[in-house]
Amino acid sequence: MLLKRIVKLIDIFGIIVVNILFFNLKLNFMKKTLKLLVLIAVVMLSSCMSSTVLNVIKPADVHVPSEITTFAVIQRNEARKGEKLAKRIEGVFSGEGIGMDKRSANYALRGLILQLSKSPRFMVKEAHTTEQLYGTGTRNMAEPLDWHLVQEICETNNSDALIVVEAFDSDISRNVNYRDVTKTVSGGQVTERVYNSKLTVSVEVGWRIYYPKSQIIVDNYNHERTNSRSASGSTELISNGNLPRKEAVVKLTARQLGEDYGRRISPSRVNLRRSYYGSGNYVFKKGQQKVVEKNYDAAIDIWLNQFETTLKQKTKGKSAYNLAVAYEVKSDYENAIYWAEQAIQNRNKKAGKYLVLLRERVEEERRLEEQMKVE
Repeated sequence: MLLKRIVKLIDIFGIIVVNILFFNLKLNFMKKTLKLLVLIAVVMLSSCMSSTVLNVIKPADVHVPSEITTFAVIQRNEARKGEKLAKRIEGVFSGEGIGMDKRSANYALRGLILQLSKSPRFMVKEAHTTEQLYGTGTRNMAEPLDWHLVQEICETNNSDALIVVEAFDSDISRNVNYRDVTKTVSGGQVTERVYNSKLTVSVEVGWRIYYPKSQIIVDNYNHERTNSRSASGSTELISNGNLPRKEAVVKLTARQLGEDYGRRISPSRVNLRRSYYGSGNYVFKKGQQKVVEKNYDAAIDIWLNQFETTLKQKTKGKSAYNLAVAYEVKSDYENAIYWAEQAIQNRNKKAGKYLVLLRERVEEERRLEEQMKVE
């Protein structure tokens, strides 16, 4: 009797386990199906949106006095002879290589000159001076230059202000690991070891802008940038050999920092991408064609007519959103904001974030107008 009860309990327990397993499988399937449906919905939603690119001038992060129109640029990051030994020792132990920072710092200057040469406001020239300028040879800036010397350099080079690379330092690291990869070769399994190498370069540059007329330092700024490169090979030696040269990556990073600093101190052109509704019905497609043709006035007429005639709130919201984008392209921010607000009133979900962007653009345009004033 007891044995029969035990067998019966085992049967019941087995049924419960099977049901639990089946429920878990069903739950997992439902979760995967839900994820797939969400992904499909996102793709379908994004496919309804087209995009256009605006080329705009963004204001600088730093206010440069309106009297300054011409910069001279120069380096003083190198240490004096008696102070170079410590830097050489650091170069040996850090993997930088002796003299790498000295050779690479000029690329920061080149990047700055390249960026400022595109500026709608400033002219830039590399300064010539009879006196060698020295710094610390590290990432720390030296004391500011004497104002008499700054005045002399600016007068010699016919410039209003002086930009100086005050500090330059690079750090380099390389890591190697491996993984075993199994392949099928001629019907058999073969395991090969693959080595992966990663080169990481960090560069820091310090800058100062001297304005001798007012004897003020307009900007005192340090910034850092990191670049990584990866390679692989059948041995550690081959993997490392497939990496680019360390100095090449340091120079690239230095140039990028120079360009970054140029954008910090000068208004610069950038591309902004704006999405809009280009499908869904014939009217949206017709408006999209006008955008492709860069005929935004015609696109505005098409979308405005649809906004005024449609009875569907969703279509009204999309039309208003498109009108806001078209007016932003035309730099008519008052109308752009008006139509973004109309889109919000008609329950368009994207319009809220877009309205924030438009208000930021208005503030940027105000700053840009101030920065472009030249005395």
